Amino acid sequence: MPFEEREHTADILMHVWASDIPLLFEECGYALMAVMYRGSARPDYSYSITVTGTDHEQLLQAFLSELLCLTEIENIVFSEIAVTLHDGSLTASLAGEPFNRDVHGGGTEVKGISFCGLSISRQNDNYVLDILFDV
Repeated sequence: MPFEEREHTADILMHVWASDIPLLFEECGYALMAVMYRGSARPDYSYSITVTGTDHEQLLQAFLSELLCLTEIENIVFSEIAVTLHDGSLTASLAGEPFNRDVHGGGTEVKGISFCGLSISRQNDNYVLDILFDV
């Protein structure tokens, strides 16, 4: 699991790393799902989303905001996330199953994805970032 929760006074701060940018975005999506839901989900239903942005940080914030919105509106817990980056846009293929309180309950409600401190950097062989989930 290439993410870990870090201490924060009011919200949830996740430290995420991956070998490339698309994988970093995917891991951020998995970190969001791990905060919101417990248990595992089957890839029974498929979705696709596309967002735009002027840089990687804007694309990431837009992607995670759209993922958050979709999981809440469709009541789906995503278990598979595949990200493709294009010039100024991102497309994600998603798969998951409907929320089941007995299986997925006990997570933390996330209200939004913060831009505060959002900066992707390179450390050794990985891209890393700290991302703040507003709860």
